[in-house]
Amino acid sequence: MPRDRHDAMFIKGNNCKITNWASWFEYRELERQTIKLPAGGDMPCAIFFPADYSVGMANLGLHYIYRTLRETGVAVERFFAAPIPYRSVERDTLLERFPLILASVSYEADIPLFARWLGGGGVEPVREHRETSSSGNAPLIGAGGAVTYINPISLSGICDFIVLGDGVETTRGLVEILRQGLPREKMLAALADHPSIYVPSIHERGRHLLEIAKTDITRDYGRGVWITERTVFGDTLLLELQRGCVRGCGFCTLPSCFAPARSRGLELVKRDIEEASGAADFSRIGLVTPEAGDYKALDELIEFASSIGKQVSFASLRVDGITERMMKAVIDGGRHSVTIAPEAGDENLRSKTGKRFTNKRVVDVLKMASDLGAKSAKMYFMFGLPGETDEHLLEISKLCATARDETGLKITAAASPFVPKPGTAWREEVFEGEKNLKRKHAIISRSFGGLSGVKLQTAGIREACIEYAVSWAGASASRLIAEAALSGASYKRLVNMTDRSKTCFEFERLGLNAGTTRKGAP
Repeated sequence: MPRDRHDAMFIKGNNCKITNWASWFEYRELERQTIKLPAGGDMPCAIFFPADYSVGMANLGLHYIYRTLRETGVAVERFFAAPIPYRSVERDTLLERFPLILASVSYEADIPLFARWLGGGGVEPVREHRETSSSGNAPLIGAGGAVTYINPISLSGICDFIVLGDGVETTRGLVEILRQGLPREKMLAALADHPSIYVPSIHERGRHLLEIAKTDITRDYGRGVWITERTVFGDTLLLELQRGCVRGCGFCTLPSCFAPARSRGLELVKRDIEEASGAADFSRIGLVTPEAGDYKALDELIEFASSIGKQVSFASLRVDGITERMMKAVIDGGRHSVTIAPEAGDENLRSKTGKRFTNKRVVDVLKMASDLGAKSAKMYFMFGLPGETDEHLLEISKLCATARDETGLKITAAASPFVPKPGTAWREEVFEGEKNLKRKHAIISRSFGGLSGVKLQTAGIREACIEYAVSWAGASASRLIAEAALSGASYKRLVNMTDRSKTCFEFERLGLNAGTTRKGAP
C-alpha cells in the first residue's frame, strides 16, 4: 500500500468527480466464471470493494457475497475504487442508479476510502445526514467483511447496517427482509432483529446482544467465481482450505476474532477443483488459508493438483511449518520469490509474538528456496512491539544480511509498526505513537545503510496511527471518518479521539466481547 494512501483518501478534501464515459469492456472479456450464475434479478444492488480491481478480484469474500446475492435473485453489480470508480463492471452502470449499496471491507484503511468513494459518487457518506435528508431517496448503505469481526462500530458513521462475521447465510436473511418492501424505518427495525446485523441508528440507543456469525465452511462455498489474468494472482483459481487459526500469535486477529479454526475436507476441495476445471481454464490454484502447513491433507492436495496439470501457490509461508514439498510447489509454480514473516530479528522477542523458531531456521528455509531455484525473498518484520529495545531493532538488519550472505538471495525487508487490535491477545498493549515510531524507524533505516543485496521497505507511520485510530473507533470517531470524506480533517484529530476504554464499553453494550481495558497511551 502506498505511503500516502490515507493522505490522499482521508485527509484531503473531496476532489473526486463522477466518472465520465469509460468502459470495463476489456476487463469483462478476460473474466471466466467457474460457476454459472443467474444474470438478472429484481433488486438493483451495487457491491463495492475499496481497492483497485486487481486487488478486489483476489478477495474470496467478495466472490462469496456476489454469488450469494446472484443466487438469491439480486441484480448485483461490482464496483471498485480504480480504474473506473463509479461505473459497474457488469454493465458500466453509473452508481447513481442503485438504491442499495453494499461494501466488502477487509482492512481499517478501507473505511475512510469507502467514505470518500461514496462522497465522490454523489452519495452522502455520513449516515446521520442521510437519515435527516429531506429528499427521502438516499440509497441504503450496508457493509460486511473482515473488519466486522474486529470492530464493526468503526463503520457505524457511514453504514445504515453492518453484517457481522461470516456473511453468506446472513446475506440470505438480509435479502428476505429487503424484499418485503417495507418503509425505511420499518425495514431497519426488521434488520435490527437479526442477531448478526448491526443497525447503528437502533442499536446505539441501548443494550443489545449481537453475535458475529461463524458458519460451517464445509457447507459454504469454497472457490472463487471468476478467473482473470488482471488480478494480482493472475490466472489463478482461488480455493479456500481453512478459516480461523490454531496458532496463538499475540498481535494477530485470526486466533480470536476469526475463531474457531475450521477446515474443508480434501474430497470437498478436490470436488471444487474438478468443477471449476470443467467450467473454466486456469493454470494455478491459489490456496486461501491462514497457514497452508496446518492443512493436514496438503501433500495429497499438491499431488492431486499436479496430477491434473495445475500449479499450486500460497499467499505466504510460515517458517516453522514449511516443507521442501511446499517450497518446491511454489518454485515449480513459476514464482522466483518467496515470502516469510519472521516478525522480529531477535529470537526471544519473536518467541513472545507467538512465532517460536530460530534465526537458523529462517536461514535454512531460505537456503532451501535458493537451492530449488528462488532468486529473492521478502521478509516481514514489525517494530514497536511490546518489550522491544533499540538493540532488538538492530537485529532486523543483521538477520537480513546473514540471510543474504548464506543464501545468495536478494532480500527485501518490509518493516511495519505494531498496531494493537481489538480481540487480540495484545489488545491492551501500548501503541507507540508517531514520535517514538519515527525514532525507531530511523534506527532501523540507519542499520540498513551500506548493505548490498538487501533493501528496506517501511510502512508509513501516519498510516499506522490512522490504522490504530480506526481499529478502535467508537461511534463518534466513525462519524468523524465519514465527515472527513467531504470536509477533510487532520488525522491527528482522529488519533486524539481514540479511547479504548470507551470503545470497549460500546462493544460490551452490543454483546461484542473485545475483552480489553485501556492500558497506556500513545
